[in-house]
Amino acid sequence: MRLIFAATHPTIPEFWGGQETSNQALALRLQRRGIATAIFAGRQAAAAPFTRDDVIGCPAYRAPEPVLGYPVALADWKPDVAVIPLGTASMPLVPLSLQAGAKVALYAASAEPYDFDINPVALPGVTLIANSDFTARRLQTLLGVDPPVVPPLIEPEAYRVAEGPHDAVLFVNPTLRKGVEIFFRLAAARPEIPFLAVESWSISDAWRAVLINRARALGNVALWPTDEDMREAYGRARLVLMPSTFEETFGRIVAEAQVSGIPALVAARGALPGTMGGGGIAVPIDVGIEPWIAALDRIWRAPTDFTTAAFAEAARPERAPETIVDRFLAVLEALPGIAR
Repeated sequence: MRLIFAATHPTIPEFWGGQETSNQALALRLQRRGIATAIFAGRQAAAAPFTRDDVIGCPAYRAPEPVLGYPVALADWKPDVAVIPLGTASMPLVPLSLQAGAKVALYAASAEPYDFDINPVALPGVTLIANSDFTARRLQTLLGVDPPVVPPLIEPEAYRVAEGPHDAVLFVNPTLRKGVEIFFRLAAARPEIPFLAVESWSISDAWRAVLINRARALGNVALWPTDEDMREAYGRARLVLMPSTFEETFGRIVAEAQVSGIPALVAARGALPGTMGGGGIAVPIDVGIEPWIAALDRIWRAPTDFTTAAFAEAARPERAPETIVDRFLAVLEALPGIAR
């Protein structure tokens, strides 16, 4: 079997996000199983050339105009299966994959209705995968399907921290969608607590200036750039904060922190409560700031009250990397004409 993970947006190192990190980890595991695996992605700069490189550990095709560059990658790699994120941006890659003779697995990491222009399961040669039980339930409601669940692959050793000061509230990807306003309001309410925000997705210079000015005005907020190795940040975290204003379909930051028993304070919506389990506190997003302050105080004063549950979530059998690879391959091998 030959695979390609394909999307129209950039990937590592031009763009960092949960989906890109998960795809890279899964691709490297598949390669170790002897399965030829590549990645196709767009590019940040429209003037950048079409390239193929191995900087992320597996072949990566990068095209400034993805719809034009993807057929070139397909002809070169000749995949049996293309794994494409479910969403309107990447849907043009589906017919191109099918025309090249590849089957398609649409991996759903979004449950927003605007991501579905058509019912993808109506296309022959296409299957659907959900990244969490929440996503599967949402797709069942929206599309009337029951997709298998394959959670994001997290390499424990890439995130485990044995020691560290654990003296800050950690927040990743300081954007409005991720709840940056709650982050700043909590920092203002508890000036004695250090707060740390780490960039994840690409942000504009104008937005970065806003973040810097607000952090400077508060005095207890530090801003860090994107870093491939998050262990230093997790070593600083007494808890991770994820007050997303939209419905997260997994909550990778929560799961990464759980590898080291770090608790979480999350929005009580989407998949976040399920990913967190008992390893933290979930607060409704629309109840004002006071319940968030109370939850922060509770975790901050006694983080070890949630540590055992956080470790237990990380140790769940379905999160084991090799189990995830097995489940992923089982879904693909169920496609007609596909064999390992």
